[in-house]
Amino acid sequence: MSPEASTPGPTRDRKTHPTAVRAVRSGAARAVRLAFGALATILALGVLLVVLRSNVNGANPVVQLITDVADTIAGPFGLQDGVFAFSGADATSKNALANWGVAALLYLLLGRVLAGAIAPRRMR
Repeated sequence: MSPEASTPGPTRDRKTHPTAVRAVRSGAARAVRLAFGALATILALGVLLVVLRSNVNGANPVVQLITDVADTIAGPFGLQDGVFAFSGADATSKNALANWGVAALLYLLLGRVLAGAIAPRRMR
């Protein structure tokens, strides 16, 4: 049998399954936005718990967990050794609001940028 008579199988190129690729990229972008939004939410809850510490049971395991996780994920914006360092009355509240607040905003921004890079481009 000659090579001209045989029919090759379907070729697989980038345009074979554009809807499947688009769906995977959309799902991945959504997961990135959700993950970074959850990190920002933990930081915001940590700020709230620190600011309201006179009305919050600091010995509660949930409160301790949230504040410990918030301080851990804040990176260089930690509560004790963060970028911003306030002193005086309510210094802890001011440190939490400034440092963890900036960290939460950066997580939201970074999540949006990464999700935008992952998400499929819209047809123009």
